Amino acid sequence: IIIVIVIIVMIINSIVKIIIVMIFNSIVKIIISIVMIIDSIVKIVIIIMIINSIVKIIKIIKIINSIVMIINIINSIVMIIIVIVIIVMIINSIVKIVIVIVIIVMISNSIVKIIIVIIVMIINSIIMIINIINSIVM
Repeated sequence: IIIVIVIIVMIINSIVKIIIVMIFNSIVKIIISIVMIIDSIVKIVIIIMIINSIVKIIKIIKIINSIVMIINIINSIVMIIIVIVIIVMIINSIVKIVIVIVIIVMISNSIVKIIIVIIVMIINSIIMIINIINSIVM
């Protein structure tokens, strides 16, 4: 009877040990799987953050690009305005030159008229003197 009891106790003991080991084993497996799940969630969150920052960088680059385009457009407008101003200055100078030429022509024209009038007066006076001399001689 004692031998049987000892055998039964040993069997029960070994069964309990096996059950405890299985329970411990499964608890360890559950903990390991939970840790792995948490690890993968963290990795996913990190990937999402990286993608987010890349998108932000791309937005910043687009903004910088549009600012550069606006600066280029403003630069072109300024160049066009400068060219227009230069053209207007050239036209202005040409107009001034033409005005000066017209004034010179008018002055020379009036000088020629004055010279013609003087010559005509001289000729007239010479004719009068000749007439007077002629009438005296007659």
